[in-house]
Amino acid sequence: MSPALLQTLARSTLGVAALLLTVTVPAATATFAARRYLFLEPALLSSLQDLQITINPAQRHEVVLRPDRPWESLMLGFYSSVLQEGDRVRLWYHARAKQGRPSAGLAYAESRDGIHFTKPSLGLVEYEGSKETNLLKGGSAGFTPFIDPNAASPAERYVAVSNLNFPYGGVGRFTSPDGLRWQADEPGFLKFPSDTQNVAFWDQRIGKYVLYFRGWSPQYRTVKRLEVSSLKEPTGIEPSGRGRGSGKPDSLRYALDEVPTVFECDGRDPSRTDVYTMVAQPYPLDPSWYVAFPAFFRRKDGSPTANYQGQKHGPVGTEFAGSRNGIHWHRYDRMPYASPMVASPEDRRMIYMTSGMVVKGDEIWQYANEFESQHGDEPARELKQDGVIVRFVQRVDGFVSLTAANVEGTARTVPVRVTGDRLLLNVDTGALGEIRIGLLDEAGRALPGFSVEDCPPLQKNTIGALVAWPQGNLATLKGRSVCLEIRMRRTKLYSFRFE
Repeated sequence: MSPALLQTLARSTLGVAALLLTVTVPAATATFAARRYLFLEPALLSSLQDLQITINPAQRHEVVLRPDRPWESLMLGFYSSVLQEGDRVRLWYHARAKQGRPSAGLAYAESRDGIHFTKPSLGLVEYEGSKETNLLKGGSAGFTPFIDPNAASPAERYVAVSNLNFPYGGVGRFTSPDGLRWQADEPGFLKFPSDTQNVAFWDQRIGKYVLYFRGWSPQYRTVKRLEVSSLKEPTGIEPSGRGRGSGKPDSLRYALDEVPTVFECDGRDPSRTDVYTMVAQPYPLDPSWYVAFPAFFRRKDGSPTANYQGQKHGPVGTEFAGSRNGIHWHRYDRMPYASPMVASPEDRRMIYMTSGMVVKGDEIWQYANEFESQHGDEPARELKQDGVIVRFVQRVDGFVSLTAANVEGTARTVPVRVTGDRLLLNVDTGALGEIRIGLLDEAGRALPGFSVEDCPPLQKNTIGALVAWPQGNLATLKGRSVCLEIRMRRTKLYSFRFE
């Protein structure tokens, strides 16, 4: 049975009527290697019985940013991004003003603790006669800044990729010495519009820049991915002319098949749904893994005869996707990843995760833009200012887990190399669960002293539970490839690692 089928079967959700799985796949011939072994790639497992790979939603905490400036009188925009630089958390967001007021643009906030943010007076952009604003010079709505390790000069230390002449110009590079003063390259390097949150980063795994941007099928939004050696030089990719038009005279057409599509809705998604943003990025604790928080837009009416408002209006929700290479993405049980609290006083109709993560001890802090209004409902925002930025908390490595219900489940990994003297589990057994680990050779035979029967049951909730075998010393296996045999009940196993 193929790893793809294993992934498909492993998507069932837990519950009283949960499907208990028995799946076996041929062992991989190559050793699977990572700094941290997360269950984002189902092919890490060669067998799975009575266990599921499940998404673990992030937990909503407090509102960290509200619209309280004249240039935010309509809303805080859909897109925002964070960077953790030492003890400082830097936040870029889009500010929008009501009709009748001057337009705004990219704005900036920062925090020392990741919870209490300030909007500094930067003196860069004047608004209604005053430069006492936190607005940035030369920014763009779809920004996702990153620090470029290959910067040609200090003036290009910070880089972001977005539309030039938003939203219908081509995609180009913006650079900045400090993340506050931005300069666009002219012309852009890609002849397609991309009115979304454009995500770019230097991918150390492949030694290239990677860009995720918006494309369209004939009717629905898709996500395109491009690898380039430079974000400054033109790609040479020419539009075919068959892509969807923006409706604006003489504007560029969206990418159709000129660039590969790596993410889109399929038959398992509800009708009238497309993917609005991707927010894909390497996982900061192990960049050999990729994580994404796609926002899905469900149109009020998606029929070919729908009027413009029916096509434009609808709620937006965020899910999670994981990948080993940033190209092939897994969606697991497709449950929501970030949701407003039940106790929230407002009825939230849209939520978009920001790009970027903050690592705080045993936790990953993320941020999301929440809205009461639906997508496209400008009149509602004119009546009531909308948009807040909320902090969400996720356990380190906790995006998905190998999850056991109230029966003992078992799994076996493909060969992995022992790279340390200790095996540590990121695991939560609760009060009534337990887990045991055995080590097998590549042929599936238990290693003497390291069998699952030799392992005392672990009952812990920690990101670093030490696995011990009284008759076995893991240091004697260092450098060798082994398969892990996992047995557990009422437990979530998020990851394992050797140290």
